[in-house]
Amino acid sequence: APCCSPSGRAHAMMKYVRTMLRAFGWGVYDSLQFHRTVIFLVVSSRIRRNTLMCVFLNGLVFIGSYYMLDFIVLPLLRLIITFDLDPSAGEDEKILGEETSKFLVDKVFFWLYHTFWLYPIYALSNIISAIWYQGIVDATYDLIHDKNIGRVEKISFVVEKFYYFFLTIGFYIQMFLVTFIPIVGDFICFVHVCWLYSLYSFDYKWDKQGRKLTERLQYFERRWPYFLGFGFPISAVSLYFPFLVKYGLYALTAPLFIMLAIMAEPVEISDGPDKQSRARGENLVLRLPIYWFPGKCADYAAICCCGKSSEH
Repeated sequence: APCCSPSGRAHAMMKYVRTMLRAFGWGVYDSLQFHRTVIFLVVSSRIRRNTLMCVFLNGLVFIGSYYMLDFIVLPLLRLIITFDLDPSAGEDEKILGEETSKFLVDKVFFWLYHTFWLYPIYALSNIISAIWYQGIVDATYDLIHDKNIGRVEKISFVVEKFYYFFLTIGFYIQMFLVTFIPIVGDFICFVHVCWLYSLYSFDYKWDKQGRKLTERLQYFERRWPYFLGFGFPISAVSLYFPFLVKYGLYALTAPLFIMLAIMAEPVEISDGPDKQSRARGENLVLRLPIYWFPGKCADYAAICCCGKSSEH
């Protein structure tokens, strides 16, 4: 058969690669349509207010506090403590005093600043930002979708959130483990970051639609090139920043990506010419079990907490 010949296999492989790249490209394209969010910011005072509060908390307060430590607080403390050294002290005492002051500023105060200021803001931002994001989702849906949308039962919703928490921990563990893969470990970790940001953006939409967690993950795994592309821009921008700054960058831009996710429609890929103009990612792309290991971690946590595996 032609498909079994070397040239046939090469053609099929090239078609598969083109399909993945096309899906990836549509994801990048959809995530950069920021002009489409302007109308929501203009029309809805709730969206505008919540977005501005996200920018203020995560941008000015959180990221500002991080860099204020490096560029203002620590240099000022070093200057003050240096001036406070006794000029009449001996050379050995001066060296010891300088080392002690450096340890106090660069280690002790650095740790105290992170423990009692940055990390509390980080925790507070996670909670408050999630509330603001939900308000943005609700307001966006009121503008462009039917308000009579699906919703899972309250008990099922709580169980899924509990399971989703352990699933996220499992995904972070998987991200950590892939970094040990020689040569390509860091690249695979970056791919995971893209998927993570993309899932965060779409999860509010799927939650609003009442989709069960199993359905969300299957949908995600079938369209993994598209979601890789959707999360790529913000991941690339934050690639070389420290962890806390990465979080702050996503948190302050999340309102835009959440609105873009609500408007995005990752449609299926098919062999038919009628869908080639808007091919984004399923039938010709094999399902990638991205959440197999995180799912096992979440199942184990459910067994430990509840005595049985969760039917997510």
